[in-house]
Amino acid sequence: MQSNDRSDNTAPGVRGIEHRGRVPARALVGWMDDYEAEQWLSGKAFAPTRDPVQREIVRRAKATVAARAPVEARLSGQAELPPEVQRHLALLRTHPESADKVAQMGEARLVDLHEVIAAQKQIMVGEAENRAAHAAPDNLLSLAGITLPLQKREPIAWNFDAARNAFILVSPDPNLAVVGHFNSTVSGESPGVVFDGLGFAVAHQRSYMQIAVIDGKPILRDGYHRAFGLLMAGIRRVPAFVQHYANWEAAGMPMGLLAKSQCLGPQPPLLTDYLNDELAPQRWVPAHRRMIMIQAVEVNVPA
Repeated sequence: MQSNDRSDNTAPGVRGIEHRGRVPARALVGWMDDYEAEQWLSGKAFAPTRDPVQREIVRRAKATVAARAPVEARLSGQAELPPEVQRHLALLRTHPESADKVAQMGEARLVDLHEVIAAQKQIMVGEAENRAAHAAPDNLLSLAGITLPLQKREPIAWNFDAARNAFILVSPDPNLAVVGHFNSTVSGESPGVVFDGLGFAVAHQRSYMQIAVIDGKPILRDGYHRAFGLLMAGIRRVPAFVQHYANWEAAGMPMGLLAKSQCLGPQPPLLTDYLNDELAPQRWVPAHRRMIMIQAVEVNVPA
């Protein structure tokens, strides 16, 4: 697999690699605001002038969307999950770290990703491939391990920066988070010496593929990179949580998505549109890592 760092920011036909601190990504420019779509294509947060080539890419994408027949996005034939996946779900529902969260996720069903609306503007191609790297198309339990993962303790690499008096944690997983704090006694280097210990707890938080059904329309609420990775692998029927909501606001959809009117309108983007080079072009974007700094600062303050 080869890569080529082009000056025009368009990506060569490669997937899932990092090159010079950049990774391939796709965005649903056919549904984004014109100027925002052009900014994404240019890779510049504030473009002083509008590039005619990028304007034409956006114009063609929007024209294709406008010419589409109305999409009747509905979940059809949601099948019951087999016993082995039901046992997997039972573990999720009883594990102390996932039980409360899973209880609010709705019903677990076998759904067709081709029928689901996309609301997230951008997808990182490499992250999507990595999330679905071990998917077995004919093994629903394997797929449940990707879309509805069990809690699993993973070691977290860290470094201590003596100059900053701080612990530094860096991970490619965006779900690395501070999950709590603690205080306890800790042993000193000499026997019998103890100190008060104060700190924070960190962990890779698990998330689950969840579909929010609003006005009968199924919209992916969480699990975008897994969904795209599975679609790239040719897998469309997967276990997911399905929850019905009265409206967009009740679903608590995350910030930064496409406009509600686009997702609930007559021609919404589907998850399969991420695979469409015209509607979701691919380009190189800066690679990002999740960093947490836990620092102790000593200062004197007025009494």
